Amino acid sequence: MQDFISKLTRSASHAASRAGNKAEELKEISKMKSRISSARSDIGIAKKDIGDYCFKLYKEGRIEDPTIVELCEQIRDSYEEIENMEKTIEETREEYREKADAIGGDRL
Repeated sequence: MQDFISKLTRSASHAASRAGNKAEELKEISKMKSRISSARSDIGIAKKDIGDYCFKLYKEGRIEDPTIVELCEQIRDSYEEIENMEKTIEETREEYREKADAIGGDRL
């Protein structure tokens, strides 16, 4: 009986030790994943900064690389599209205001 209790105690101790090791492992891995996430965020910020800087140089006419020029032209075209759509929105709003005024309705 004493032998059984001794084996049970060792088994429980071993299981507790493994559980503690697993918890420590998970804690360490979690810390590393957090650092990886932070590093990826830093990379994303740096890439955005590079893009902003290249676009600034493009607008100044200081970029000669054809790939960068092409990408900057895509950005420029997108800015123009946004600007045109914002103008269209304002024109549409004004058009509906005028219609509301013509029928004597309240503006929303």
